Amino acid sequence: MVARMMLRGLVAAWVGFAIVSLQSAEVRAADAAEVEALIAKGNELRRAGTPGPALPYFQKAYELARTPRTTGQLGLAELAAGYPVEAAEHLTVALQSPHDPSIVKYRQMLDDALKMARAQIGELTVKGGPAGAEIVVDGRTAGVLPLASPIKLAARNTEIVVRAPGYAPRREQIPIVGGQHHELAVNLEKTEKPAEATPAVTAPAAASPPAPAVTPVAPAPVVVDQHPASGGDSGSALRTAAWITGGAAIAAAGTGLVLNLSANSKSDDFNQHCVDLRSMGMGIVPRKGETDCQARLDSRDAYRLWSIVGYVGGAALAVTSGILFWTSRPASAAGEAHARLTCAPTLNGLACQGLF
Repeated sequence: MVARMMLRGLVAAWVGFAIVSLQSAEVRAADAAEVEALIAKGNELRRAGTPGPALPYFQKAYELARTPRTTGQLGLAELAAGYPVEAAEHLTVALQSPHDPSIVKYRQMLDDALKMARAQIGELTVKGGPAGAEIVVDGRTAGVLPLASPIKLAARNTEIVVRAPGYAPRREQIPIVGGQHHELAVNLEKTEKPAEATPAVTAPAAASPPAPAVTPVAPAPVVVDQHPASGGDSGSALRTAAWITGGAAIAAAGTGLVLNLSANSKSDDFNQHCVDLRSMGMGIVPRKGETDCQARLDSRDAYRLWSIVGYVGGAALAVTSGILFWTSRPASAAGEAHARLTCAPTLNGLACQGLF
């Protein structure tokens, strides 16, 4: 009897264990499917050139399953979104599993991404006192004095604030350079307790005399003396306007050409100092020692935009000048001189010439 009861208990325990195992397997399968869907959506946004909105999908996948695959994908997404410090941490962890299939397949890409992330990271050491002073980096607490190790920061202008109760805070703007070590020495000064202010007694202000009334003056009527214009005067005015418009067209086209040449120079300067990886979803990456890639790109794009504006404005003014020349023709055009301004696109911009 006792043996039968024990056997029944063992059977019930085995059945319960089997049911729990099946349920766990179903949950793991559901999580794996959701992880792959999140990674697929994140990669879709990265390929579309929007690494910022893609980052939360990789973070969610990493929270569901902290595998070498999700860790490496999160590191690549953080690098593309402009977070090299976090990217270097996750890429390093992912590469510590060299036999994982996803790491074996994409090891070269992950190695290159890790080198790129480290090239965009600088270190900052803060020394001084008082002990326990809080160090705030771009609005976030990064540690207290004395620091146990340097702070790793992305290569950009960074605001450092060191503060402590009873001391005047110290605020510094430090341009962090990738691959370099920076030091900041601070010694906060104690603040004096302000003396209690004695309330000042002010005498009541004397009543000011009422302002004199101002009588509104009606504006004088404007009389416009109109004279009928003769046809000759109208034609002469139109021709003058045509010449002025033509000159403006040539000036606008010339300005567009100068700006276009400047844009080409800015483009060469950008390519020399920076690498454009936006097509790979990684944004713009500075070469070693460079920190102002976005400024170089903005300068190039601005010159290119204004050169197009110059070309378009010159063409519009040229067309307007031609219309004015046409409408200013005298009724009898035989035996009289003709003037015309023509513009045509060339390899270097817009070329205009006047025919007299």
